[in-house]
Amino acid sequence: MKGECALYDIAICDDDAAFTASFQEQLSRALADKGAQCAISVYSSPEALRQAVESGRQYRLLFLDVLFAETQQGIALAGALRRQGCDADIVFVSTCPDYAVASFDTAPLYYLVKPVQEEKLSAALSRFLNKNAPYLLRFDTNRGYLQVPLAEVAFFEIFVREIVIHKTSGQKETCVGTLKELENRLPANTFVRPHRSYLVNLDQISEIARYMIRVSTGETVPVSQKLYPQVQQAIIRHADQRTVQF
Repeated sequence: MKGECALYDIAICDDDAAFTASFQEQLSRALADKGAQCAISVYSSPEALRQAVESGRQYRLLFLDVLFAETQQGIALAGALRRQGCDADIVFVSTCPDYAVASFDTAPLYYLVKPVQEEKLSAALSRFLNKNAPYLLRFDTNRGYLQVPLAEVAFFEIFVREIVIHKTSGQKETCVGTLKELENRLPANTFVRPHRSYLVNLDQISEIARYMIRVSTGETVPVSQKLYPQVQQAIIRHADQRTVQF
């Protein structure tokens, strides 16, 4: 079940001031049409954007011109950011479609050709928003129902037909359900079951030891001896997918 879009930080990097001004307005209109809440920053050179990211500025979506001074500096910038661990979605923008193949190694979300057509921009934004929209879980409670963004769950603790949601904020919510029902509703490869009474968000695990998992809130969850090897492998696989290899 999808919820409303969160606030996303977006950057445009292009050295054509006239295009940038026009495209920023076009982008703002397209985002508003989709009900998306976004903040847009503009950079006139790859170096300026690279320095901003290295200084800690985080973006979820980057619109990168391919050519700067007639060289493919936009693609080079995307490659450098990827090697530094930047997982932002990237949309390349160029006057020529011929560089699409060269950009493939940076795993772009989309490739737009100038002048940018409204329907093409809309398609790129739809792909981004569908990919990044917060995943919501709905639970029945004695007060009615509760919706919880999956990213806010540190782990679930299950007692027969009662589920305690341990949130990343430290808060707890109690709802009705079973372990089997919960496992069937969760997206694949997002949670691990270290014990018959727990499901832990792989993104929230900060430490694993014999026989314990520590999550981002500082809480610990037991790991059964029988499940320990496969839990350890699940955590390693998940970490490998999110880590840049040099």
